Amino acid sequence: MDKLTILNNALLATGNNTVNVLNDPSDEYRHANAAFDRAVRFLTARHTWPFATTNELLVRAPDADNRSRRFSKNGFRLPENTLHVKEVFFDTQFLTDYEIMGGILSCHYESEVYATVIKAPPDASWHPMAEEILTTYVEVGCLRGLNEDFTEATNRERKAEVLLEETRTHVDQQNPARNTYKSKVAVARRTRRV
Repeated sequence: MDKLTILNNALLATGNNTVNVLNDPSDEYRHANAAFDRAVRFLTARHTWPFATTNELLVRAPDADNRSRRFSKNGFRLPENTLHVKEVFFDTQFLTDYEIMGGILSCHYESEVYATVIKAPPDASWHPMAEEILTTYVEVGCLRGLNEDFTEATNRERKAEVLLEETRTHVDQQNPARNTYKSKVAVARRTRRV
């Protein structure tokens, strides 16, 4: 993903002047950049995009930083820029009994705690369809901030929502369907005993 290209595509699509460099002092850059930053955070937090998902070993936090009353002895720092915690594991065991307060995840275990987290992805790894949604949201910001065309901005926002729904199902097909709750009984039933 190239930020300058997305900003210029959105500016062109809304009938505004393009910019030559990032951090341009123009009104066009200021409005498009604000819409871009807002849309990036919104899109990465709104859906579990594979390109924004990572598994990370959590680092223990000092007990003084852990505000949990249930798990006061075992606190772990969430990775920087974490937008959402999807799953937590002890070694390879899926955990359902933990608590998150601030940037600290607390549980019964002392080490080997992993989390699947959603983070703002690196610029280069965005899916092309997600880039198109991002561009449309930047167009919305330009229409509201520069053009003051609120009707067209609302129409483009609806278009972005429809495209987001289509893209989510398309991108999610890469991974097998999963239940939110992972029942040990269901797993045992599916496993053939010899």
